[in-house]
Amino acid sequence: MFLHRTAPPPTSTCKYWMNGNCKFGDQCRSLHSWSDVEATFVGTQHVFLDDNPRPTRLVWWTPPPRGFFKLNCDGAFTVYGNKGAAGGVLRDWKGEFILGFSDALIECSSALEAELWAIKIGMQTVVARGYRNLIVESDSLKAIQIINAHKGDFLRSSIQHMTRMVDRICWNHVYRETNSVADGFAKHGLSLSQDQSIRVFDSAPDFIESRLYGDRIGKIYCR
Repeated sequence: MFLHRTAPPPTSTCKYWMNGNCKFGDQCRSLHSWSDVEATFVGTQHVFLDDNPRPTRLVWWTPPPRGFFKLNCDGAFTVYGNKGAAGGVLRDWKGEFILGFSDALIECSSALEAELWAIKIGMQTVVARGYRNLIVESDSLKAIQIINAHKGDFLRSSIQHMTRMVDRICWNHVYRETNSVADGFAKHGLSLSQDQSIRVFDSAPDFIESRLYGDRIGKIYCR
């Protein structure tokens, strides 16, 4: 299948992303990275597939700039028993696994609430371990918008409170394909008992290894 580029990649850095306030996520026309030589592209590109005039977006997971750590978070929710779970993964600028977490949520009434809990638990976990330069990614655009809003409930307030404990932080909405490792940890959380404490993995468990490998080799997804 032959791929045609529609346009060269963008060269300007999104000023709203730099302040953690970009509402467009992967649909933004500017780069979600710093413009120095160590910056990395957020993995998106438009292509045409042969005779199909409809543009297709290619997406892939990318590591953060040097000196930063990327926290991918995801929530899982099932209407059967209203059970929710949270999961996430922290990786460095080399794409190396640092830690992962899974948690069965005691109180959760919606998928959005599970997404916000995942971000809150993820922030608590990595901040407690001393990580201070963070890029936090979620495939829930609504969750990112709530965090960036001026008003919100307890969950949003708790997340915003933790941002005061870090040096630099950026909130980024991504497609679910590039959030697959966090999704795997969240789904694992659904299998845990609600009376268990959060499970933190200091080495990558077997059930997530194939997804980690896909991110490491830059696996590309079409949307």
